[in-house]
Amino acid sequence: MNPDKLFDYLDGKLPAGERAELEERFMSDPEARQELAVARQIHASMGSSREVVGVADAPVTERGAVLARRIMSVFIVLVGLNVAFGIYAIFFMKNKERAREQAEKNRTELRQSLSQTAAAALPTPTLGIDEITFNAPSTERDSLAEKVVAAANHSGGSAAKGLSNENGVLIFAEIPTGRLNEFRDALKKLGATVPPSASEAGGGEKIILQVRIAGAK
Repeated sequence: MNPDKLFDYLDGKLPAGERAELEERFMSDPEARQELAVARQIHASMGSSREVVGVADAPVTERGAVLARRIMSVFIVLVGLNVAFGIYAIFFMKNKERAREQAEKNRTELRQSLSQTAAAALPTPTLGIDEITFNAPSTERDSLAEKVVAAANHSGGSAAKGLSNENGVLIFAEIPTGRLNEFRDALKKLGATVPPSASEAGGGEKIILQVRIAGAK
């Protein structure tokens, strides 16, 4: 917008028609309002004497040119700030997007790692005896585990559920050696695969058994 026209508006020198047209533009155009705000600051700094530093004694046309250059400089600074902010916003959003993609990648890798770990979650027997196993659907595993615990208690021992996940249930039972066959027979009746006993423990001692319930999901 012509700087002289802005100062004529501020000085009240514009015809009524042009003044109304300019005010309507100020209402609808944010950039025009911004230019008016800058011009108003310069206009106010001129004081009642209409003096401008460095051009107080200059002709009116020269003073207008100087003011125009100053207003243009202010506009250039404002545009530069807007561009710099836009570049910063784009950079910030790209960094945020990269961080989100990296977080999603980390979550995917973690899920894959957990899936691979779950496939081998139930450990192999480490108690010095063969493992007693059951094959049962996932919907029957908890019920079967309770029956194993009850059989252990009935045989004078105890049992507790260990690791339990989608791949199966692991149970540890502590049974008196003298009643081991009783416990093994009870598990056979429940459908267990019971290998020959590998224990050589003496009478009166207890033995720890490992019972695994797995099978089709």
